[in-house]
Amino acid sequence: MSDNKADNTVILPIVHNNGDTKKTLLYNLEQAYRAVQAAKKALAECAPNGRNYYPVAGLFPKAYEQHCDRMAHLETVRVSLLQEAHGIQDTCPQGENYAAL
Repeated sequence: MSDNKADNTVILPIVHNNGDTKKTLLYNLEQAYRAVQAAKKALAECAPNGRNYYPVAGLFPKAYEQHCDRMAHLETVRVSLLQEAHGIQDTCPQGENYAAL
């Protein structure tokens, strides 16, 4: 991994003639964003319920913390995708407009 992990700066792709178009990059980010949103919804349905943990004292808080960590990871990915999409829209001079996110 790179040092980028420490500062959470999103590294933007460089749109140029030999790479993907702005439209393609934004479309792919939108698909990933939608998948993360769906994963967050599905994971929320898996939230721990105390009735499934009470036979062992102290187990529910640990399960709940683990669930919250998972949700936070997905939120981090969602925000990162959104930042990348906005960065591409803001910095790429191509006239293609694709503002789904």
